[in-house]
Amino acid sequence: MSDLIFVPREEYGLLADTLGRLLPEPSSPPKDCKALWADLAQSGALAVGLPEDEGGLDDARAVSVVAEQLGKHGAVSPFVGSSAVVARLLAKLPFAAATADLRARLADGSAVAAVALLSDRPLHVTQAGGKFTLNGARRLVPFGAEADHVLVEGVSSDKSRLLVLAPKSSYRVERAVIGVDGCPYADIVFSDSAVGGEHVLGAGAEAERLWAWCGDAYLATLCADAVGAMTTLVRMTGDYLKVRRQFGAPLSSYQVLQHRFVDMDMALTESRTVAEWAAGLLDADDDRERRQAVATTHFTVMRAATKISQDSVQLHGGIGMAQETAVGRYFKRLLALPLIFGDEDIPLAV
Repeated sequence: MSDLIFVPREEYGLLADTLGRLLPEPSSPPKDCKALWADLAQSGALAVGLPEDEGGLDDARAVSVVAEQLGKHGAVSPFVGSSAVVARLLAKLPFAAATADLRARLADGSAVAAVALLSDRPLHVTQAGGKFTLNGARRLVPFGAEADHVLVEGVSSDKSRLLVLAPKSSYRVERAVIGVDGCPYADIVFSDSAVGGEHVLGAGAEAERLWAWCGDAYLATLCADAVGAMTTLVRMTGDYLKVRRQFGAPLSSYQVLQHRFVDMDMALTESRTVAEWAAGLLDADDDRERRQAVATTHFTVMRAATKISQDSVQLHGGIGMAQETAVGRYFKRLLALPLIFGDEDIPLAV
């Protein structure tokens, strides 16, 4: 087990307070993605995971603080794929100096990167000279149509893995949709798409290791986002139980409802604890320990998200399903989580 000790840093509180003032109130409609992205860039939030000499904190837990605030305020953005995964991955590479310009553009919001995690067939990569040719498709890539680069894993003819950061010019967008969670998704297709060797970030065992880290970083950050969304739902539910009266008394006075609310709050506390644990181990040298922490967080957060979202709607009654309330919007945000990485049964099967 890890010797990780959770010592709050002053920067975390300052970062959370800054974003709390910047982001729209949870009860208000979501802000336009482009305007939100510009605000996040100006605040420095997009750079928090980068090294200190690039304006960041070089800290995965700071990244999770940003993600939690985004989830708490219901903000839709490409932060997870672009800032939490791709920008930090580029900073970790041995040839990080060669990608400094791209990292700077990701940090100032002038460029966006996405990660193509969902796949049912391998992306085929062939090499001829210094060029690599990609063929295949990736479905439902978050912000795939808006991204300037998409990170994909491919397989060469000799079954070796390759990690490619493909520029937008190398693929086409076939279909773009808005998901139930308000996030834009797109199918992207590679058809004899040629990219230079500078776009290949790793090969063989190194590519597998880096791709595994990307998956863990994406999932851990997404879980932090879910913790933020659950925080808002628990607060909204508690406030509603205090003001809604039934049979002449507030709902909060009924013991059975008190017990259900306490269960929601306990599930939230447990989720926040494991999410912080996973974030703290994202940059650990022990890949197995990191994987264990992320798998535990996956199980705990997905189970809590199902419970808190459903109980929140039920405790709100009919008003919880109304379009005019924010409860349904947060419910749908949490509903979409298992569609990307699977529900709590997935980590149990690993």
